[in-house]
Amino acid sequence: MMRQGKGWARWLAGAAMTLALATGPALADDTLDRGVGSEWSSLDPQVNFDAAAGWILADAYEGLVNFDPSGKIIPGAAESWEASADGKTYTFRLREGLKWSNGDPLVAQDFVNGVLRTLNPDTISEKGYYFYSTIKVKGAEALANGETKDPAVLGMTAPDDRTVVVEMETPAPHILDLMGSFQLAPLHSPSFQADGAGVFIDPGKVVSNGAYVIKEVVPQSHVLLERNPNYWDAANVKIPFVKYHVTEDVGTELKRYQAGEIDITYDIPLADLERLSAETPDEVFIFPSTYLIYYSFNLSHPDLSNLDLRRALSLAIDREVLEGKIVKGGGVPTLSYGGGFDADYPAPQIAEASMSQAEREALAQELYAKAGYGPDNPLKLSIATTVAEINIRRAQGAALMWKKVLGAEVEINSMERKAWLDLFYTDDWSIFADNLVGDFAGPETFLSYMRPSAEPGYGWEKPEYDAAMDEAAQVPDKAGRYVGLAKAERILLDDYIFAPMAIEPYRHLVKANVKGFAPSVAGYHNSQFMTLE
Repeated sequence: MMRQGKGWARWLAGAAMTLALATGPALADDTLDRGVGSEWSSLDPQVNFDAAAGWILADAYEGLVNFDPSGKIIPGAAESWEASADGKTYTFRLREGLKWSNGDPLVAQDFVNGVLRTLNPDTISEKGYYFYSTIKVKGAEALANGETKDPAVLGMTAPDDRTVVVEMETPAPHILDLMGSFQLAPLHSPSFQADGAGVFIDPGKVVSNGAYVIKEVVPQSHVLLERNPNYWDAANVKIPFVKYHVTEDVGTELKRYQAGEIDITYDIPLADLERLSAETPDEVFIFPSTYLIYYSFNLSHPDLSNLDLRRALSLAIDREVLEGKIVKGGGVPTLSYGGGFDADYPAPQIAEASMSQAEREALAQELYAKAGYGPDNPLKLSIATTVAEINIRRAQGAALMWKKVLGAEVEINSMERKAWLDLFYTDDWSIFADNLVGDFAGPETFLSYMRPSAEPGYGWEKPEYDAAMDEAAQVPDKAGRYVGLAKAERILLDDYIFAPMAIEPYRHLVKANVKGFAPSVAGYHNSQFMTLE
């Protein structure tokens, strides 16, 4: 039975809708309840870089393309597109009659304005690199670096209200993967000009173009979304309300799921994986992802500026034991960075990959001593991680290995996700329990993020890496491009600015009456494609 079938709830509007929002049982009957883990970092579509908050924003905004339940690219705000013969220019044709949630016409320039705001240094967005590193849109880097403020230099234009043209310096066969809402949400200029970035904080002022609109935001509690009647495909959006709940503690989230308060969980407690898989196999979803785990080293830290020490720390980690016997979350150990996602990519690994773990540990001890550390002078560091159970377990395992193999003294500094994200851009950490969710299953989404010109947060200067990435970007065919990308990754791995750890699978519990949820490698699970029975 469709929960939206409670007849009276379908025709309420205006003041009566306010009453419906205030009455728990009626709302619950027509609501998809989703766990989002820790509190969202930002609901600003041009700023947010948090994958979980991206689920909320993917419901509220739509890019030029969209993604079906399995993550396949489908038309979004653009009904069609075409590429030039050289692969450097893409032309997108918007659907006719698109509207913002307040009824204003949505035009091509709104997408251009979204990119211009992302690239504006004053926005302080982490996503600008999408447009000058992952793909190289003409003029994007100059705008992001503050070399010019002239929007006319940008190679993304709107020659008319229904056409968006993207001109790039190099071919980018993966461009469509970056035309979704996470990377390319449009900007409603009138509301932004009236209230600035504050417009994304007050639900009463948010104007969006996706299947849902943000109705209510309660910090540390939830974000409530309501179906957008002005969405072009509103007739096929079956669930009236979506509520994203803060579910920081995965054990508590499981209890809420079992009590019927949550329909889709953010994660599954590791201790309960085996039991739940046996008891309710149809509700357990564990599937491959583009979710890469790595531990970043602060290169400005007096100790970690030493390459030998960074090598020692990486080699001392027994990833097979860590993931298989300590974490036990299904993570696939990796000694690569951009590898493990596309079988066609000849991924390099760290230089010592061919050694046995015992040989790596012996070399780690030599490098540790060479760096000036030993029993009388142990290395003292801390790992900055989130409060999530799996992240604490992994950090504890790594710290124990560093103690056992090297004699290092390592503390665990766990914190709420937003605080952890904010910490990265300070200098107040030594080892950061890092991760990156790739936008697609290929190496370029990871390697472009690590370009020194794209991501200043690591303090890594390597012109050779940028040059190798530039060379690879000139090659239009996949095989040749992958050879060049592997050359770049070799340079990256040899500097040990991080220790690659594992590729983490997605783990969700999904109620049997939720239909339309499917494994998606890049984690796209738009509520608009789901139904409640």
